[in-house]
Amino acid sequence: MLSIYEKNPKASFGFIGANGFNEDTKCTKRYRVYSRIVATYFSDRVFYHKENIEKSAYMLINNIALKENPDFIQQIENFFINQYDYFE
Repeated sequence: MLSIYEKNPKASFGFIGANGFNEDTKCTKRYRVYSRIVATYFSDRVFYHKENIEKSAYMLINNIALKENPDFIQQIENFFINQYDYFE
């Protein structure tokens, strides 16, 4: 992610912490680990952090891109909803 950001200072990111065998999709182990790493290494001065604990999803929205497009968060959320039945 950092190398992509260095090449594109308007880049945004997101991930879903997939659930393991016999694990619920809410606040998975992967989500907890990944979100802690992201919170440590990606400043809120550069990124708006938006979490969906119920779906174990995390978005890092670039503040520059968000300023240029105030509907950016909704567009990304719509992408996830359209891409994955999981987000209905």
